[in-house]
Formats: sequence, structure tokens, C-alpha cells
Amino acid sequence: MLGLLVVLAACKKSSSPANPFDDPKNRPPVTNNNDTLLPLDNFAGLHQRIFKPTCSNSGCHDGTFEPDFRTIESSYSTLVYQPVIKNNQAGAFQFRVVPGNANSSVLHERVVRDIDGISGIMPLSVDPNSDWPDKKTDYIAAIVAWINGGARDMFGNPPTNGPVNPRISGWQLQGRELQLQFMGGVPDAVLLLGQEGHQKWILPVRPLPVAEPGQNVFGEKLPFTHVAELPALPKGSYELVNLKAQQPALYNLQNAFRFEIR
Repeated sequence: MLGLLVVLAACKKSSSPANPFDDPKNRPPVTNNNDTLLPLDNFAGLHQRIFKPTCSNSGCHDGTFEPDFRTIESSYSTLVYQPVIKNNQAGAFQFRVVPGNANSSVLHERVVRDIDGISGIMPLSVDPNSDWPDKKTDYIAAIVAWINGGARDMFGNPPTNGPVNPRISGWQLQGRELQLQFMGGVPDAVLLLGQEGHQKWILPVRPLPVAEPGQNVFGEKLPFTHVAELPALPKGSYELVNLKAQQPALYNLQNAFRFEIR
């Protein structure tokens, strides 16, 4: 009997102390993270408030086909610099999202107009938990701001999977400014060559505050979205190329980017 008491005492001493968090009074408050709305100036906010509740509904962008809006990661990776599935009749769009250029991004096109006259404006339908009908204008503006701001990921990093050689697809001379269109991304600057290439100027590129109507080298109606300011130039012939000094005109239209200063 004495031995049994010793064993029981030893077991009692070796048992673990009570966990204070087992007491309901000491537990942290229960919170619902879904009640916290993220800001729309971050891609995580766009996913939480637009793409997830509005676009990833059953049978649409829920992994059935791209873009895949189920998660933040799948949304970003299937949007930026990803080729389009459905284009307009002119075939004017190359990527779903072109960083820095909302007007060249088919994502923007799909939410503002019927791209081919038969597909309808996205989203075609919304689930009851989507506030898209009430906040459509604000949400489209947020998407445009995100694209024109460089289409950065949820951590603020710029995309790394873009084309290495963005090309000029159209331009027009307005006074001392060259209004520009781009395909395959938007460069920080373009190169202007003077008489027979002996003179060179690097022209920084900046977005136009408001896109201007225009057309590309194929005669397709697309807006000019960026501008480069010309320095004071002597009279003569000039040619606009990219920073690698390669012809940016598509399909060997080399003469499409030459102009005269008279």
C-alpha cells in the first residue's frame, strides 16, 4: 500500500502544469480577417475586393480557364505579360496586363467594352457577395491606377517576367512632344538619332495625363498613352529607335519612325 502511494505521488509531481490559455478568460479575442478591407492601391487589395469575389465565381475564373483569380499568386501570374485568349477584330492586344499602359491591357478593355461585339463586358454576372455593381467606377479606376503604376505585386515589386525589348507601335509629333504607343511593355526612355546616326539623344518617357486618340503603324485606332519631349533640334531628318538602337517598327516598317524638322 505504501508503495502504491509513492508511485501516485511521483506521477502527480511529474505531470505538466496547467496551460493558462486553457482558461477562456486568457484566450485572445476572435477576429475575422475578412472584415478588414485592404487598400485598393495594392494588388492584394484588388484581389480581395475585386478579383476574388467578382471574377472567381463558379465556372468563370475559378481555375476553369485563365486568368485564374482563385489566389493572389495565381491572379498576378496569369495577368501580367500573359498572352490574350480573346482579342478584338484588329488583334490590337498582346498581353492581358501591360505594366504602365492600361489602354494596351486587355484586362482593362474587357471591363469597359465588349471586345468583339459578341462576348459582352466583364463581368458577365456577379455573385451576391460582390459589390461590383455599386462600386464599378471606383474599382475600374483602381485597376487602371495599378496598371499605369507599373502593375506591381502585393509586395510592391515590379514584374520580372516582361519582354526584354518593348517596341514602339505608333507615334505622332505634337509641337516639341512625341506622343507614343508601345507593345510588349513601356521603356523608361527611347533613343532619337540625328543626321545619319551621328547625333543621339536619350528621351525619357512619361505617361500622358489623358490618353490621346491615334493609330498605330497598321492604321488601327489605338490611343497614344505616353510622351517624350524633344530637345531643341536643328533642321533635318530624325529617326526614333529603342535604347538598343534597333528598329522598333513592326514587320520591317523602318520608315514609320522617321520625321523631318523644318
